[in-house]
Amino acid sequence: MQKVLKALHLLGAIMFFGSILGHVTVGLIPAAQDDAQVAVVARQAIAVATSHLTVPGLVLVILTGMAMVAFGKLPILRLRWLSLHATIALLIALNAAFVLYPVGQELLEGTSLAAKGAMPLEQLHSMEQREAAFGAANLLLCLVTLFVAVMKPPFGKSRP
Repeated sequence: MQKVLKALHLLGAIMFFGSILGHVTVGLIPAAQDDAQVAVVARQAIAVATSHLTVPGLVLVILTGMAMVAFGKLPILRLRWLSLHATIALLIALNAAFVLYPVGQELLEGTSLAAKGAMPLEQLHSMEQREAAFGAANLLLCLVTLFVAVMKPPFGKSRP
């Protein structure tokens, strides 16, 4: 059971992390900064990836992580590396749910309005900067939690 959970956990991590890299790549399309039609297509691509990869991947990572701790009877509070790993995962999920997802939705709506001529594309730059900052934070947190899980740094065990 643990091997299946671990495989699904890795699959979820790949889906989540890979989609983030896809979002970054789509965001680098040069014409999307100046052309509202290109910007809306880029935002639609990010929205599709979010709904089909990012969110399901994050849910799969969280559920399988919790299941591995529960079924493996891992002492999460005594294994400091695992506590750190779970804490970082929580921060990633909170950032994704309460900052990045809503900003992504706002940017999709904004680029759609810009494509219709209802608002200037430049008006969206502050939201894009917020998304870039919080997205970079999530990317960094993903890398840190990956290394914590693989390296299992010897922080020692806490007292029972």
